[in-house]
Amino acid sequence: MDGAAQAARCSRKSPAAPASTRLLRARRLRPRARALGRAHPEAGLTPLRLRSAALVGNPNAGKSALFNALTGARQKIANYPGVTVERKAGRLTLPSGEPLELIDLPGSYSFDAASPDEDVTRKVVHGEFEGEALPEVLVLVLDAANLEQHLVFAQEVLELGRPTVVALNMVDLAERDGLTLDAAALSAALGVPVIPTVAVRRKGLDELCAAIAEAESHADEEAHKRWHITLPERRLAAKHMARAAILSASARHTIENGVDRVLLNPWIGPVILFGLLFVIFQAVFAWATPFADALEGAVGTISGWVADIMPDGFFRDFLTEGVLAGVGSVVVFLPQIVILFFFILVMEATGYMARAAFLMDRLMAGVGLSGKSFIPLLSSFACAIPGIMAARSIPDPKD
Repeated sequence: MDGAAQAARCSRKSPAAPASTRLLRARRLRPRARALGRAHPEAGLTPLRLRSAALVGNPNAGKSALFNALTGARQKIANYPGVTVERKAGRLTLPSGEPLELIDLPGSYSFDAASPDEDVTRKVVHGEFEGEALPEVLVLVLDAANLEQHLVFAQEVLELGRPTVVALNMVDLAERDGLTLDAAALSAALGVPVIPTVAVRRKGLDELCAAIAEAESHADEEAHKRWHITLPERRLAAKHMARAAILSASARHTIENGVDRVLLNPWIGPVILFGLLFVIFQAVFAWATPFADALEGAVGTISGWVADIMPDGFFRDFLTEGVLAGVGSVVVFLPQIVILFFFILVMEATGYMARAAFLMDRLMAGVGLSGKSFIPLLSSFACAIPGIMAARSIPDPKD
Protein backbone atom coordinates (compact mmCIF):
# COMPACT_ATOMS: atom_id res chain seq x y z
CA MET A 1 0.00 0.00 0.00
CA ASP A 2 1.47 3.38 -1.00
CA GLY A 3 1.87 6.31 1.44
CA ALA A 4 -1.03 8.35 0.07
CA ALA A 5 -3.52 5.52 0.47
CA GLN A 6 -2.35 4.79 4.00
CA ALA A 7 -2.70 8.47 5.00
CA ALA A 8 -6.20 8.59 3.56
CA ARG A 9 -7.20 5.49 5.50
CA CYS A 10 -5.81 6.84 8.77
CA SER A 11 -7.65 10.14 8.30
CA ARG A 12 -11.01 8.39 8.32
CA LYS A 13 -13.01 8.66 11.57
CA SER A 14 -13.02 5.51 13.65
CA PRO A 15 -16.43 3.84 13.85
CA ALA A 16 -18.45 4.55 17.02
CA ALA A 17 -18.23 1.96 19.77
CA PRO A 18 -21.27 -0.28 20.21
CA ALA A 19 -23.98 0.93 22.60
CA SER A 20 -23.19 -1.86 25.09
CA THR A 21 -19.53 -0.80 25.21
CA ARG A 22 -20.46 2.85 25.82
CA LEU A 23 -22.87 1.87 28.60
CA LEU A 24 -20.23 -0.28 30.30
CA ARG A 25 -17.72 2.56 30.09
CA ALA A 26 -20.23 5.02 31.58
CA ARG A 27 -20.94 2.68 34.49
CA ARG A 28 -17.24 2.41 35.21
CA LEU A 29 -16.79 6.19 35.11
CA ARG A 30 -19.81 7.16 37.27
CA PRO A 31 -18.30 6.19 40.68
CA ARG A 32 -15.12 8.08 39.87
CA ALA A 33 -17.12 11.11 38.73
CA ARG A 34 -19.12 11.11 41.96
CA ALA A 35 -15.99 10.73 44.07
CA LEU A 36 -14.44 13.74 42.32
CA GLY A 37 -17.64 15.73 42.74
CA ARG A 38 -17.91 16.56 39.03
CA ALA A 39 -19.26 14.94 35.88
CA HIS A 40 -17.23 13.03 33.32
CA PRO A 41 -18.12 13.75 29.67
CA GLU A 42 -18.36 10.07 28.78
CA ALA A 43 -20.41 9.17 31.85
CA GLY A 44 -23.48 11.01 30.63
CA LEU A 45 -23.86 12.89 33.93
CA THR A 46 -24.70 16.47 34.78
CA PRO A 47 -22.30 18.26 37.17
CA LEU A 48 -22.64 16.73 40.64
CA ARG A 49 -22.17 18.38 44.02
CA LEU A 50 -20.11 16.90 46.83
CA ARG A 51 -21.81 14.58 49.28
CA SER A 52 -22.51 16.48 52.48
CA ALA A 53 -22.81 15.88 56.20
CA ALA A 54 -24.36 18.25 58.75
CA LEU A 55 -23.37 18.79 62.38
CA VAL A 56 -26.51 19.08 64.54
CA GLY A 57 -27.04 19.30 68.27
CA ASN A 58 -27.83 21.55 71.20
CA PRO A 59 -26.02 24.86 71.65
CA ASN A 60 -22.68 24.62 73.48
CA ALA A 61 -22.20 20.96 72.54
CA GLY A 62 -18.86 21.69 70.89
CA LYS A 63 -20.08 21.60 67.27
CA SER A 64 -17.95 24.54 66.16
CA ALA A 65 -14.82 23.12 67.79
CA LEU A 66 -15.48 19.77 66.12
CA PHE A 67 -16.14 21.50 62.80
CA ASN A 68 -12.84 23.41 63.01
CA ALA A 69 -10.93 20.27 63.96
CA LEU A 70 -12.37 18.26 61.05
CA THR A 71 -12.10 20.91 58.34
CA GLY A 72 -9.08 22.95 59.44
CA ALA A 73 -8.68 26.03 57.26
CA ARG A 74 -10.85 24.65 54.46
CA GLN A 75 -13.92 26.68 55.44
CA LYS A 76 -16.39 28.97 53.72
CA ILE A 77 -18.56 31.33 55.79
CA ALA A 78 -21.62 33.11 54.38
CA ASN A 79 -25.26 33.79 55.24
CA TYR A 80 -28.23 31.58 54.41
CA PRO A 81 -30.37 33.26 51.72
CA GLY A 82 -33.07 35.50 53.16
CA VAL A 83 -31.87 35.34 56.79
CA THR A 84 -28.97 36.70 58.82
CA VAL A 85 -28.00 33.26 60.15
CA GLU A 86 -24.40 32.40 59.38
CA ARG A 87 -23.68 29.38 57.17
CA LYS A 88 -20.39 27.61 57.87
CA ALA A 89 -19.25 24.93 55.44
CA GLY A 90 -15.91 23.19 55.03
CA ARG A 91 -14.19 20.36 53.20
CA LEU A 92 -13.62 17.05 54.98
CA THR A 93 -11.56 14.24 53.46
CA LEU A 94 -12.77 10.73 54.28
CA PRO A 95 -10.36 7.82 54.82
CA SER A 96 -11.04 6.66 51.24
CA GLY A 97 -9.85 10.03 49.92
CA GLU A 98 -13.35 11.13 48.95
CA PRO A 99 -14.07 14.81 49.70
CA LEU A 100 -17.17 15.63 51.75
CA GLU A 101 -18.82 18.97 52.46
CA LEU A 102 -19.32 19.45 56.20
CA ILE A 103 -21.95 21.96 57.35
CA ASP A 104 -22.00 23.40 60.87
CA LEU A 105 -25.68 24.06 61.60
CA PRO A 106 -26.81 26.46 64.37
CA GLY A 107 -27.49 24.92 67.76
CA SER A 108 -31.07 23.85 68.35
CA TYR A 109 -33.09 22.43 71.24
CA SER A 110 -35.94 21.18 69.06
CA PHE A 111 -37.26 21.06 65.51
CA ASP A 112 -40.19 23.10 66.83
CA ALA A 113 -38.29 26.27 65.96
CA ALA A 114 -38.38 29.14 68.45
CA SER A 115 -35.72 31.32 66.78
CA PRO A 116 -34.32 32.00 63.27
CA ASP A 117 -31.33 29.76 64.05
CA GLU A 118 -33.51 26.80 64.96
CA ASP A 119 -35.70 27.40 61.91
CA VAL A 120 -32.65 27.19 59.61
CA THR A 121 -31.52 23.96 61.28
CA ARG A 122 -34.95 22.38 60.90
CA LYS A 123 -35.28 23.33 57.23
CA VAL A 124 -31.78 22.15 56.28
CA VAL A 125 -32.10 18.82 58.08
CA HIS A 126 -35.52 18.19 56.53
CA GLY A 127 -34.40 19.31 53.06
CA GLU A 128 -36.86 22.22 53.03
CA PHE A 129 -34.36 25.08 52.69
CA GLU A 130 -34.37 26.45 49.15
CA GLY A 131 -30.96 26.20 47.52
CA GLU A 132 -29.59 23.85 50.17
CA ALA A 133 -29.35 20.14 49.36
CA LEU A 134 -30.45 17.50 51.86
CA PRO A 135 -27.38 16.27 53.78
CA GLU A 136 -26.60 12.59 53.21
CA VAL A 137 -25.31 12.08 56.77
CA LEU A 138 -26.20 13.73 60.08
CA VAL A 139 -23.49 14.02 62.74
CA LEU A 140 -25.27 14.40 66.06
CA VAL A 141 -22.99 16.12 68.59
CA LEU A 142 -23.73 15.42 72.28
CA ASP A 143 -22.14 16.98 75.35
CA ALA A 144 -20.90 14.07 77.45
CA ALA A 145 -21.13 16.16 80.62
CA ASN A 146 -24.83 17.01 80.01
CA LEU A 147 -25.94 13.81 78.37
CA GLU A 148 -29.52 13.66 79.65
CA GLN A 149 -30.40 17.14 78.36
CA HIS A 150 -28.85 16.53 74.93
CA LEU A 151 -30.50 13.14 74.45
CA VAL A 152 -33.94 14.79 74.30
CA PHE A 153 -33.15 16.48 70.99
CA ALA A 154 -31.13 13.45 69.88
CA GLN A 155 -34.27 11.32 69.86
CA GLU A 156 -36.02 13.90 67.69
CA VAL A 157 -33.15 13.74 65.17
CA LEU A 158 -33.22 9.95 65.15
CA GLU A 159 -36.94 9.98 64.37
CA LEU A 160 -36.02 11.03 60.84
CA GLY A 161 -34.50 7.61 60.15
CA ARG A 162 -31.56 9.22 58.34
CA PRO A 163 -27.93 7.97 58.29
CA THR A 164 -26.67 9.31 61.61
CA VAL A 165 -23.44 9.18 63.60
CA VAL A 166 -23.23 10.39 67.22
CA ALA A 167 -20.13 12.30 68.33
CA LEU A 168 -19.98 12.03 72.12
CA ASN A 169 -17.98 15.21 72.55
CA MET A 170 -16.09 16.67 75.53
CA VAL A 171 -15.62 13.32 77.26
CA ASP A 172 -12.59 14.87 78.99
CA LEU A 173 -14.84 17.35 80.79
CA ALA A 174 -17.16 14.54 81.80
CA GLU A 175 -14.21 12.62 83.23
CA ARG A 176 -13.07 15.75 85.04
CA ASP A 177 -16.52 15.92 86.65
CA GLY A 178 -16.17 12.30 87.73
CA LEU A 179 -18.30 10.66 85.02
CA THR A 180 -17.27 7.47 83.23
CA LEU A 181 -19.48 6.78 80.21
CA ASP A 182 -20.10 3.59 78.22
CA ALA A 183 -20.25 4.56 74.55
CA ALA A 184 -21.16 1.01 73.51
CA ALA A 185 -24.22 0.97 75.79
CA LEU A 186 -25.33 4.35 74.46
CA SER A 187 -24.85 3.13 70.89
CA ALA A 188 -27.02 0.10 71.60
CA ALA A 189 -29.75 2.31 73.11
CA LEU A 190 -29.75 4.80 70.22
CA GLY A 191 -29.21 2.30 67.43
CA VAL A 192 -26.46 4.36 65.75
CA PRO A 193 -22.65 4.46 66.09
CA VAL A 194 -21.40 6.53 69.04
CA ILE A 195 -17.83 7.85 68.82
CA PRO A 196 -16.21 9.48 71.91
CA THR A 197 -14.38 12.66 70.87
CA VAL A 198 -12.43 15.55 72.33
CA ALA A 199 -12.50 18.13 69.52
CA VAL A 200 -10.03 20.61 71.03
CA ARG A 201 -7.44 17.83 71.42
CA ARG A 202 -8.30 16.12 68.12
CA LYS A 203 -9.11 12.82 69.86
CA GLY A 204 -11.45 10.38 68.14
CA LEU A 205 -11.52 12.29 64.83
CA ASP A 206 -10.19 9.40 62.73
CA GLU A 207 -12.82 7.05 64.15
CA LEU A 208 -15.51 9.68 63.54
CA CYS A 209 -14.47 10.14 59.89
CA ALA A 210 -14.57 6.37 59.36
CA ALA A 211 -18.06 6.19 60.90
CA ILE A 212 -19.28 9.04 58.66
CA ALA A 213 -17.96 7.21 55.59
CA GLU A 214 -19.89 4.05 56.53
CA ALA A 215 -23.04 5.73 57.86
CA GLU A 216 -25.11 5.38 54.69
CA SER A 217 -24.33 1.69 54.28
CA HIS A 218 -25.35 0.95 57.90
CA ALA A 219 -28.45 3.15 58.04
CA ASP A 220 -31.62 1.34 59.11
CA GLU A 221 -34.80 3.37 58.86
CA GLU A 222 -36.88 0.67 60.51
CA ALA A 223 -34.79 0.84 63.68
CA HIS A 224 -35.99 4.36 64.52
CA LYS A 225 -39.73 4.05 64.07
CA ARG A 226 -40.04 3.59 67.82
CA TRP A 227 -38.79 7.16 68.38
CA HIS A 228 -42.13 8.75 67.39
CA ILE A 229 -43.02 9.71 70.97
CA THR A 230 -44.11 12.85 72.82
CA LEU A 231 -41.80 15.34 74.51
CA PRO A 232 -42.44 14.07 78.09
CA GLU A 233 -41.73 10.54 76.87
CA ARG A 234 -38.50 11.74 75.24
CA ARG A 235 -37.38 13.33 78.48
CA LEU A 236 -38.12 10.18 80.43
CA ALA A 237 -36.31 8.03 77.85
CA ALA A 238 -33.34 10.44 77.88
CA LYS A 239 -33.13 10.13 81.65
CA HIS A 240 -33.07 6.32 81.51
CA MET A 241 -30.56 6.20 78.63
CA ALA A 242 -28.24 8.66 80.37
CA ARG A 243 -28.30 6.63 83.57
CA ALA A 244 -27.66 3.40 81.67
CA ALA A 245 -24.66 4.94 79.88
CA ILE A 246 -22.98 6.06 83.12
CA LEU A 247 -20.58 3.42 84.42
CA SER A 248 -19.56 5.41 87.50
CA ALA A 249 -20.07 8.88 88.96
CA SER A 250 -18.08 10.76 91.58
CA ALA A 251 -19.52 12.15 94.81
CA ARG A 252 -19.16 15.68 93.39
CA HIS A 253 -21.37 14.87 90.40
CA THR A 254 -23.95 13.25 92.67
CA ILE A 255 -24.02 16.34 94.90
CA GLU A 256 -24.41 18.68 91.91
CA ASN A 257 -27.35 16.64 90.64
CA GLY A 258 -28.96 16.83 94.07
CA VAL A 259 -28.49 20.60 94.18
CA ASP A 260 -30.07 20.91 90.73
CA ARG A 261 -33.10 18.97 91.88
CA VAL A 262 -33.58 21.55 94.63
CA LEU A 263 -32.78 24.70 92.62
CA LEU A 264 -34.98 23.67 89.68
CA ASN A 265 -37.85 22.40 91.80
CA PRO A 266 -41.08 24.09 90.60
CA TRP A 267 -41.98 25.06 94.19
CA ILE A 268 -38.68 25.54 96.03
CA GLY A 269 -36.69 26.94 93.08
CA PRO A 270 -38.67 30.21 92.66
CA VAL A 271 -38.50 30.87 96.41
CA ILE A 272 -34.70 30.57 96.35
CA LEU A 273 -34.50 32.74 93.23
CA PHE A 274 -36.62 35.57 94.65
CA GLY A 275 -34.65 35.39 97.90
CA LEU A 276 -31.43 35.82 95.93
CA LEU A 277 -32.93 38.70 93.94
CA PHE A 278 -33.95 40.41 97.20
CA VAL A 279 -30.34 40.17 98.43
CA ILE A 280 -29.03 41.59 95.13
CA PHE A 281 -31.46 44.54 95.15
CA GLN A 282 -30.70 45.21 98.82
CA ALA A 283 -26.99 45.24 98.04
CA VAL A 284 -27.38 47.51 95.02
CA PHE A 285 -29.69 50.10 96.60
CA ALA A 286 -28.76 49.95 100.32
CA TRP A 287 -25.30 48.47 100.81
CA ALA A 288 -23.82 50.62 98.02
CA THR A 289 -25.13 53.89 99.53
CA PRO A 290 -22.19 54.50 101.96
CA PHE A 291 -19.67 54.00 99.14
CA ALA A 292 -21.61 56.29 96.80
CA ASP A 293 -21.81 58.98 99.52
CA ALA A 294 -18.08 58.66 100.15
CA LEU A 295 -17.29 59.11 96.46
CA GLU A 296 -19.62 62.08 96.20
CA GLY A 297 -18.00 63.67 99.25
CA ALA A 298 -14.51 63.07 97.85
CA VAL A 299 -15.42 64.73 94.55
CA GLY A 300 -16.91 67.67 96.45
CA THR A 301 -13.78 68.03 98.57
CA ILE A 302 -11.51 68.03 95.52
CA SER A 303 -13.77 70.55 93.78
CA GLY A 304 -13.67 72.87 96.83
CA TRP A 305 -9.89 72.56 97.07
CA VAL A 306 -9.48 73.50 93.39
CA ALA A 307 -11.82 76.46 93.86
CA ASP A 308 -9.74 77.72 96.82
CA ILE A 309 -6.31 77.56 95.19
CA MET A 310 -7.24 78.87 91.75
CA PRO A 311 -8.36 82.39 90.88
CA ASP A 312 -11.74 83.07 89.40
CA GLY A 313 -11.91 82.50 85.68
CA PHE A 314 -12.87 80.25 82.85
CA PHE A 315 -10.28 77.54 83.61
CA ARG A 316 -11.38 77.16 87.27
CA ASP A 317 -15.03 76.94 86.26
CA PHE A 318 -14.10 74.39 83.60
CA LEU A 319 -12.44 72.14 86.21
CA THR A 320 -14.96 72.54 89.03
CA GLU A 321 -18.25 72.84 87.15
CA GLY A 322 -17.29 70.79 84.10
CA VAL A 323 -14.70 68.05 84.67
CA LEU A 324 -15.15 67.31 88.38
CA ALA A 325 -18.92 67.80 88.45
CA GLY A 326 -19.35 65.69 85.31
CA VAL A 327 -17.09 62.88 86.48
CA GLY A 328 -18.55 62.98 89.97
CA SER A 329 -22.11 62.56 88.72
CA VAL A 330 -21.04 59.33 86.98
CA VAL A 331 -18.65 57.94 89.61
CA VAL A 332 -21.35 57.90 92.30
CA PHE A 333 -23.06 55.04 90.41
CA LEU A 334 -19.88 52.97 90.32
CA PRO A 335 -20.51 51.10 93.62
CA GLN A 336 -23.95 49.98 92.45
CA ILE A 337 -22.60 48.76 89.09
CA VAL A 338 -19.66 46.93 90.72
CA ILE A 339 -21.88 45.16 93.27
CA LEU A 340 -24.46 44.19 90.64
CA PHE A 341 -21.89 42.77 88.26
CA PHE A 342 -20.17 40.93 91.10
CA PHE A 343 -23.41 39.02 91.74
CA ILE A 344 -23.95 38.47 88.01
CA LEU A 345 -20.43 37.05 87.56
CA VAL A 346 -20.92 34.75 90.55
CA MET A 347 -24.24 33.53 89.13
CA GLU A 348 -22.66 32.89 85.72
CA ALA A 349 -19.57 31.17 87.16
CA THR A 350 -21.68 28.79 89.24
CA GLY A 351 -24.13 28.11 86.39
CA TYR A 352 -27.06 29.54 88.31
CA MET A 353 -27.80 32.21 85.68
CA ALA A 354 -29.04 29.60 83.20
CA ARG A 355 -31.12 27.95 85.92
CA ALA A 356 -32.61 31.32 86.87
CA ALA A 357 -33.57 31.95 83.24
CA PHE A 358 -35.23 28.53 83.17
CA LEU A 359 -37.23 29.31 86.32
CA MET A 360 -38.24 32.73 85.02
CA ASP A 361 -39.45 31.40 81.67
CA ARG A 362 -43.00 30.71 82.85
CA LEU A 363 -43.27 34.07 84.64
CA MET A 364 -41.88 36.08 81.71
CA ALA A 365 -44.19 34.24 79.31
CA GLY A 366 -47.08 36.04 81.00
CA VAL A 367 -45.88 39.32 79.47
CA GLY A 368 -44.90 37.77 76.13
CA LEU A 369 -41.18 37.33 76.86
CA SER A 370 -38.89 34.33 77.25
CA GLY A 371 -36.84 33.37 80.30
CA LYS A 372 -33.71 34.76 78.65
CA SER A 373 -35.22 38.24 79.03
CA PHE A 374 -34.43 37.93 82.73
CA ILE A 375 -30.71 38.48 82.04
CA PRO A 376 -30.95 42.00 80.50
CA LEU A 377 -33.67 42.84 83.02
CA LEU A 378 -31.30 42.03 85.88
CA SER A 379 -28.41 43.89 84.22
CA SER A 380 -30.46 47.10 83.90
CA PHE A 381 -31.08 47.81 87.57
CA ALA A 382 -27.84 49.73 88.11
CA CYS A 383 -27.27 50.99 84.57
CA ALA A 384 -29.31 50.71 81.37
CA ILE A 385 -26.31 50.28 79.05
CA PRO A 386 -25.38 46.73 80.24
CA GLY A 387 -29.04 45.79 79.88
CA ILE A 388 -29.12 47.01 76.29
CA MET A 389 -25.96 45.01 75.53
CA ALA A 390 -27.34 41.90 77.25
CA ALA A 391 -30.54 42.12 75.18
CA ARG A 392 -28.66 40.34 72.39
CA SER A 393 -29.14 37.10 74.32
CA ILE A 394 -32.92 37.24 73.61
CA PRO A 395 -33.55 34.99 70.56
CA ASP A 396 -36.73 36.69 69.33
CA PRO A 397 -36.05 40.13 67.76
CA LYS A 398 -39.61 41.23 68.59
CA ASP A 399 -38.88 40.75 72.32
